[in-house]
Amino acid sequence: MKKHLTSLTIILLAIIFSGYSQEKQWEVDLKESLYEVGWIMQSNDGLIIASGAKGLLAMDNNTGDIKWHNKELKAVDKSTFQNIDGLPLFYAEYVPIAGKTRGIIINSSNGDIVFDTKDEGYRIKNFNLLPNQGIILFELTKDKERYLMSFSLETWEQKWITPLGESKGFIKSLLTKRSFIDQGPYFTKDNNLIIGIKDRIFAINKDNGKITWKHEADKKIKALVYSEANSSLYLGIKKSKKLTVLDPSNGSDITPGKLKLRGTLIDVRPDDANNLILVETEGFNIIDPSTNEFKWKKSFKIDYLDEVIPHEKGLIAIGKDEKDGTISLVDDNGKKIWTSKVKGYAYYVTPTDKGVLYVSTERSNILDYEKGKDVWDKDVKFKAIPAVTYDEVENKVVLFENKKGYKFDLQTGQIELFAEDIALENVKKKTPLLAEYVNNTGYLLYTGQHVSLLSSSGELKYSKYYEPASSLKGFVGLAETGLAFAGVDLDITGSLENINQLSALSKGAYRTSKDQTDGTSSESTVAGLYVGNNQNNMSTVFEITKTRYSNSKTIKDHKFIVAKIKSETAPTKHAIYMINKKTGAIDKQIDILDKTPNYLIDEIDNVIFINEKNHLISSHKF
Repeated sequence: MKKHLTSLTIILLAIIFSGYSQEKQWEVDLKESLYEVGWIMQSNDGLIIASGAKGLLAMDNNTGDIKWHNKELKAVDKSTFQNIDGLPLFYAEYVPIAGKTRGIIINSSNGDIVFDTKDEGYRIKNFNLLPNQGIILFELTKDKERYLMSFSLETWEQKWITPLGESKGFIKSLLTKRSFIDQGPYFTKDNNLIIGIKDRIFAINKDNGKITWKHEADKKIKALVYSEANSSLYLGIKKSKKLTVLDPSNGSDITPGKLKLRGTLIDVRPDDANNLILVETEGFNIIDPSTNEFKWKKSFKIDYLDEVIPHEKGLIAIGKDEKDGTISLVDDNGKKIWTSKVKGYAYYVTPTDKGVLYVSTERSNILDYEKGKDVWDKDVKFKAIPAVTYDEVENKVVLFENKKGYKFDLQTGQIELFAEDIALENVKKKTPLLAEYVNNTGYLLYTGQHVSLLSSSGELKYSKYYEPASSLKGFVGLAETGLAFAGVDLDITGSLENINQLSALSKGAYRTSKDQTDGTSSESTVAGLYVGNNQNNMSTVFEITKTRYSNSKTIKDHKFIVAKIKSETAPTKHAIYMINKKTGAIDKQIDILDKTPNYLIDEIDNVIFINEKNHLISSHKF
C-alpha cells in the first residue's frame, strides 16, 4: 500500500510540475501590425526584432510592448541580419517595391536609421569595432567593387567611404561573415590607416578617407607588419625570397641590402622586446628595428619550419610535417638549447610553466625547458581534438577524448588518466564534444543534442541524447569542426573551440565571463566606452549594453536542448528542455505548437521567445 501511495504521489507531482513548467510572461498577436511574421531576432540591448509583410518592429523583451515600427522596411532578409558587437545597432537588407536592394544600420533602441545605402547599392560584408580609435570600420561591397567605411562611435554617423578596387572572383553570398581585409588594420604615427588586401596595400587618411598611397605586389601578400618602434612597414610576398621594408608615410621602399631571404617567407611577427621574428623555409632570424638588420650571422634552421613562438625561456621553433616534426628551443643569440623529434603532425603547440605542450596526430606530451625531455611518463594519444575544461577546485586542465578522461596539472606538469571506457550515448570517436566544469560536481560533456556528466572521480553520472527537432533555427550552432591545414591532407575532427580553450588556459586565463553567475560589464572588452572632446562633452557609446549585462544573470546550472518527442499514442511534437547540468533532469519544458517554429533563447535573461503560426509572439520564463 505504501508503495502504491508513493507512486501516486510521484504522478501527482509530475502533473503539478507539468502545469507550472511553462511560465508564460506575455503573448502578443502581431497579425494586425505585421500580418505575417517571417522571423524574430534579438538585438544587443535585448529587444525582440520582428520582420513581417507590413514592416519591421521592435518589442520590449520584458513586456511585449512595441517600441517602434518602421512600415517601410517590409520583408527584411533574415540572412543579412547582423548585430554589431557590443552596441545597440544592427544591420539588415531589404528590397523596396521600386529600387535596388538597400542595406541599413538601425539603432535598435529607438528605430532610427543611422546609415542607409539607399540607391547606392552598397552591402555590408563585415565590420571591425575599434573603440580605441572611436570608430567602426565597415567593409562594403557594390557589384564587384570593395569599399571601406569609417563610422563614428561619437556621432553615430558615417565619416567617409573609400573605394578599394575590384574583387576578382568575389563571393556574393552574405550567409557567412567573412572579411576581405587580409592584413591589418594598422594605425601609424602619420595618421594613416593601413590594410592589406590580397596583393595590394592601401594607406588611408583615417580622418577623411583619402588614399595617401597604394602598393601593388607581384603576388599575394603573405605577411604585413607595422613596427611602432621604428615606424616601418614590413612586407613579405608569397614564395618570395625578399623581405621589403616600406615607409608607412609614403609607401617608399627603404629596404636595407642585408634583408635578403635564403628561402621563401613564412611569417613576420613582433616579439615582446619590439624586435621582429622573420620566419622563412630555410630558418628564422631576428630583425633589430633600430638598424633593420639581422641580429644573427646565421639563421636558425630546422626541417619543415612552420612557426616560431617567443617565450621567456627562449624562442620555440616548430617544424611540422605530415609524418614527423621537430620542436627546438633557441636562445637569444640564435644557438640551439635543445631539439626534440615529434611523431606525427603537431597541430597544436603552446608553452606552459613546465615546458612546451604539443598535441600531434600520433602523440601528445610536454617537453621540459632544460633538455627537451618528456615530462609525462607515457604519451597521450588523441584521435580527435579533445574536449577541454578547467577544474577550479583541483586547479587542473581536464581533457576528454575517445572514452578517456585526463587531468593535467599546469603547475607540476603531471597528467593522470582518471576515467576509462566511458561510453557516451550516441557519441562516436569523431563527435565534436565540448566540455564545461560544473562547480563541485564534475565535467559536462556536450554537443547540440547530447549532454553527459562525468564526475571528478571518473564516474559517468548520466548520458543522454535528444533527437533534434525538424528545425534548429534560432540556436547558436556548435563550434566549427575539423581543422584545415594549408598543403597538408589531414583528417582531424573536433571542435575548434577546444583549441581556443587550450590556448587560453596556457596563458593563465582559467575563467571566462560565461562561467560567472552574474554577467558583468568588466568582462566585455568594449562595454562602458565613452568618447568625446572633454569631460563635459562625452557621448555614451555602450550604456545600454552595459546596463543589460549588469542587471542580468547568465545560465550557469542549466543547458537548453530542443528535441523531437515521439509517441505511439499521440502525434510527434517538439519541446524545449531546460536540463539540469548536475542531475541530467529536465527541470522545465516548453511545448512548441508549430512543427517548424521560429524561436530565440535569451541565455542572459533566461527567457525563450517563440514565433508561432507566423503572427503569435510569446515569452516564456525559465
